[in-house]
Amino acid sequence: MTFIIFLQLITLFFAALATGGLMVNWIGLTRAMSHMSSATAYTEFHQATNLTFDPYMPAVILGAVLGSISLVMTSPLSSSSLSGFLLIGGSVCYIAVIAITIPTNLRMNKVIAAWSVQTPPANWTEVRARWIYFHIFRTLFSVPALICYILSVLLS
Repeated sequence: MTFIIFLQLITLFFAALATGGLMVNWIGLTRAMSHMSSATAYTEFHQATNLTFDPYMPAVILGAVLGSISLVMTSPLSSSSLSGFLLIGGSVCYIAVIAITIPTNLRMNKVIAAWSVQTPPANWTEVRARWIYFHIFRTLFSVPALICYILSVLLS
């Protein structure tokens, strides 16, 4: 196995974990969150999921971005080929995920982490709705990113 093939597999692995994590959160967790009518249950649930997703998601998204940048830089003629353009397009989409996440979801996660489970704020449903909106928005950038990466590997 050549270094480029190995790097492609690692990059696809990180990209699949990143998009998969966002999709699982959208399809599973946010749907469960949106049906919670108890502020305390929502707060406890969100705080618990943050313990898992907050350390995991930055690592896999960053791995996907760094992997594609490494591929563009090390592959011969990669940056001027369709495969290279797809890698760059996928990277731009994952960078958009990061740019959306930092000022919105990540900031809200920190706010929610500081809430008391026994006495969440009165506007918890508004915070939840805003968090879900931005989560879906960022997830919609991660899907084409993964597709770009897959197509890039298939075309290389």
